[in-house]
Amino acid sequence: MRRGYTLIEIIITVAITGILSVGMFKAFEAITIRSEKAKILTTLSIDSQSALDQISILLYNRSPMSVQGCDTAGNCESLDANLYTKTTLKWLGLATESYNAGAYSAFVDMERSDFATATLYSPQTTKASIETNQSAKWGAFSWANHDIALVFSGSFDEGDSTAYPITMTTDNQILFDVAPPTTIYEKYNLVDSGYAVVRGEHLPEKNATCITPLGISSTAFDNTLFLFDNYRPWNGESFCADIAAHTPRGRVSVLSYNVNAFRAQIINGTIRLSIDTNRTVRGGNPVRLSKQKVVF
Repeated sequence: MRRGYTLIEIIITVAITGILSVGMFKAFEAITIRSEKAKILTTLSIDSQSALDQISILLYNRSPMSVQGCDTAGNCESLDANLYTKTTLKWLGLATESYNAGAYSAFVDMERSDFATATLYSPQTTKASIETNQSAKWGAFSWANHDIALVFSGSFDEGDSTAYPITMTTDNQILFDVAPPTTIYEKYNLVDSGYAVVRGEHLPEKNATCITPLGISSTAFDNTLFLFDNYRPWNGESFCADIAAHTPRGRVSVLSYNVNAFRAQIINGTIRLSIDTNRTVRGGNPVRLSKQKVVF
């Protein structure tokens, strides 16, 4: 009867145990990585969808012909043009809260308007209501600072790309602060903010003062998608550089992190938005996700 194990048996047992341990460790590691990938994929999906939803809601209330794509040099043109050289999406937002409150009719009475003095008569348009709604929306409002502008809808209700600064001296009377256009349309829109969406990599200045308060780390900066609003392009304000100089005007917020590409294009009258996200899992394995959304 044997009372022990030989050295060879012990070595074989240890070797088999080691092999099994390595295999179990590899299997456990693979399960952990798959679980981490699934978690990251869910996070990227939620974040990118949330960003697309926010952009689409804001674009829905846009001045139609104001949507443009801009390159890193600041050259802007319609999204119908070359898509892939454009890094920034810009547009003018309608003052829709005032519409809902019945503050203005958005129509011009051509007979009662005085074009010689650049004064438009807009029936059922109330100066005090516009001021109240704009102050509630942005926290402050000033006619003198040209916080609101007028965009004519055009003959096919598509709108123009030009925003005209205006003031109101009394109810129903809209006065142009600059020379009015040579063609006056009966319908108009009021715009109260410029909007811009851009990744940190394509901001005009890497250490932009408008981004500093957000505390974005240098490693996350390039792949962070930012939203700018409450700036006035018709006053010559840019979406980032002038924000600090126009306090409290101009705001910036983070739409999403880990965005390595953002694209927008107009196809058949609709705006197609696309976000590509990318995040590295432990071990250097990347998780990639692309999402699209159509805005009518």
